[in-house]
Amino acid sequence: MKLRWRAVRAVIAGVAIVTIVLLAPRVGHRVGFFRVRQVEVIGTRYLDEADVVRRLGLRPDASTLDRLAPVRTAAAAVPGVLSATVERRLPGTLRVTLQEAIPVALVPLTDRLALVDSAGRVLPFDPVRAPTSLPIAGRDSVTPILLRRVMRTDPLLYATIASAHLDRGDIVLDVGARRIRLRPEADDGVLRAVTAVVNYLKTNAVPWREIDARYRSRVFVQKGAT
Repeated sequence: MKLRWRAVRAVIAGVAIVTIVLLAPRVGHRVGFFRVRQVEVIGTRYLDEADVVRRLGLRPDASTLDRLAPVRTAAAAVPGVLSATVERRLPGTLRVTLQEAIPVALVPLTDRLALVDSAGRVLPFDPVRAPTSLPIAGRDSVTPILLRRVMRTDPLLYATIASAHLDRGDIVLDVGARRIRLRPEADDGVLRAVTAVVNYLKTNAVPWREIDARYRSRVFVQKGAT
């Protein structure tokens, strides 16, 4: 008898939970306690938080008990956003966490400089909010990919790059008055070898003009003051 009563209570509890879940959005609209009063935007470095909130399209009577999927979809659709998550912070806050695209270079447009990602796509970010160490690059599809690889492999070397451009199929990185010449497909191993050579030259005070790392397992150095 006790087991049967426990089973009945479990069924009743389950029905109650389902009912609450189904009715919560409707009830939430009528209960001001769950009205959205604040939207926290996390993860923005380049985007304007107020603009992100506007693009979410929340109604004036939006509730924290409403479905989150439409808000997440709207957040992920904001230009420059790679992914988005949305959480409830009851009673009246939504927390939106964004992953922004990573700018790797500045490119000259007709009337301004614009940020681009590793695929060469122009990003809707204000360059004023970008790191000052971003290099200037040409409008091609391969240079940004290599710059992103350098950024990931050796951030210190990346920070010294003033500009990067294609030159007869190679990519030339301008490091001050010096140059590093690479193939577009240069992998992490090649980049680490370049870093080792740069560090050796610096440690031993060896003047150099160009490092040529286009050849597998070989790095050539053109010595001389710049």
